[in-house]
Amino acid sequence: MIRATPGLFAAVLLSLFAAGPATGQPMPKRQIVAVADGVYAATGYASNNMGFIVTDEGVVVIDTGMKPEIGREFLADIRKETGKPVRYVIFTHYHYDHVDGAVAFQAPGVQFIAHENLPRNLKTLKGLERVNQTVLGSASEAPTVYPDITYRDSTTLTVGGREIRLYHAMGETDDATLVWLPKERVIFIGDLNNANLGSPVMPEGYPEGFIAAVDLIEGLAPKTLVPGHGRIEETTVASLKAMSTVTAWLMAQVRQSVGEGLDLEATMAAITMPAEFRKDPALAAMFEACREPYVNRLFKNYTGYYGSNPVHFRPAPAKERGALLAELAGGNAALLARARQLAAEGRYQLALELLDIVTTNEPGNREAHAAKEQAFSALARTGKDLNWYHRAAYFNAARKERQLAGDAGKTASR
Repeated sequence: MIRATPGLFAAVLLSLFAAGPATGQPMPKRQIVAVADGVYAATGYASNNMGFIVTDEGVVVIDTGMKPEIGREFLADIRKETGKPVRYVIFTHYHYDHVDGAVAFQAPGVQFIAHENLPRNLKTLKGLERVNQTVLGSASEAPTVYPDITYRDSTTLTVGGREIRLYHAMGETDDATLVWLPKERVIFIGDLNNANLGSPVMPEGYPEGFIAAVDLIEGLAPKTLVPGHGRIEETTVASLKAMSTVTAWLMAQVRQSVGEGLDLEATMAAITMPAEFRKDPALAAMFEACREPYVNRLFKNYTGYYGSNPVHFRPAPAKERGALLAELAGGNAALLARARQLAAEGRYQLALELLDIVTTNEPGNREAHAAKEQAFSALARTGKDLNWYHRAAYFNAARKERQLAGDAGKTASR
């Protein structure tokens, strides 16, 4: 019997819902794929893809997975392909799912390489990223491994006769590295093609930098692109150019809406697919994938901390507001009853908003937590136009609510 531990829960969850950015297809199966002579993509490790390059002088590894156990599994799979020692490990960016397996590669003679912004991000943003892990249910402790070598704009490694060029890029994060093999015409792009434009709960996302990075990649004319997530065959220069085109258009639309004083809800409603995108299946698919996360990100990038509505400059405390709403509704029991009606009608989001008021007013309300679990599970299963991040977060929220309901039940029985 397999026992469901938090780590196993996260790995299974991510493997079920990680997908290519535009297609929403299941992630690739776990395997080592030769993409050129001596150049390998390692796909399907939980939600991640990594890579490695075998040279006459040793192995160059690209990313290490989301936790030490995965790093060790990846290293063991490398050993099945070659017995040569690992010489370098390159980080494409600082996110935990790309660097937390690094401890498995620490050994005499191994040097870690990254952009010069990455050490700062590990120091200042790693703690914030814990929120991201918690939302997804993938929180784990892993030693932080800092790079031995950093670069600013670009640098070239020559290892065992192979030329490996590193280019700084900005898109999801400001410390991204593109790993380019000019002879083989293979490029490892990390999470440059992330349709969330950065983690939805982190202070990141650089649309202008993303567009510049796509232009750089187009100029290199690669034959094969290896993404940090998703299927290799679905990641092409054309798919990146489609995302770049959609990004530029959304940037202009959100700036216009913000300039007109529209709030986020009105901005989201105003931005619909333009006719020229409907005529191009690639642009249409990318627009559908990017619209919601990009509009959310761009709106927050283009507005201040107050927003444009003075009513919300200094909101009332949540408990005070919740108590008043419950009083007006006839009490927490009335809110709970209405939430159940909404859930029965399939209006899960509204149900959750009412239930959140109840659990704010009454944290030990077992029935409310149980109803939240059911609503989160239903959203994850049936919600339309959800990306893998939404689904993973909803399933993890359902698991937490089940635990809270159980804890509340134990307390009530004492």
